[in-house]
Amino acid sequence: MHAIGSKINLLSNDTSKGYYDTVKDLLEHELVQKMKEYTQHGCTSTFQHCINVSYYNYKLCRFFNLDARAGARAGLLHDFFLYDWHTHTKETGDHFHGMTHPRAALNNACRHFELSECEKDIILKHMFPLTITPPSYKETVVIILVDKYCGLVETVSHLISKFRNKKKYIDCKK
Repeated sequence: MHAIGSKINLLSNDTSKGYYDTVKDLLEHELVQKMKEYTQHGCTSTFQHCINVSYYNYKLCRFFNLDARAGARAGLLHDFFLYDWHTHTKETGDHFHGMTHPRAALNNACRHFELSECEKDIILKHMFPLTITPPSYKETVVIILVDKYCGLVETVSHLISKFRNKKKYIDCKK
């Protein structure tokens, strides 16, 4: 298992400097695994997107001497909303997924895991400034930036892949 743009095997504790031990219990949870069923950006699953965000949160939080554990764990759960956001509006009438999914992710995460106040803030406020309440922790500022960066890289990678394959549509389910 790798984060986008990284050649480091995240399952190897030697190369990921403790990342896997920090999130192992979350990764093994059946509902976290269920995130593989939903597409996030381009052909990237919600699970892979959360791995990407979690890993780079962990690295940056370590670099800045912040709470890397909270950054990694909340990064893995920041989009733990467990539905296909592409069909969500049609199914529920909720036209504001970008603003409402952090609360859904936090509610799901609190239902299944013990979270610190920092982790709760990271999950709830990761869409700032789209969500109005500003971050209370420096770790939350990190995820705001990392999430946007990963989403951009995932989307651009998909568009480049489409362009290279000269197809109008690439089936993400293959």
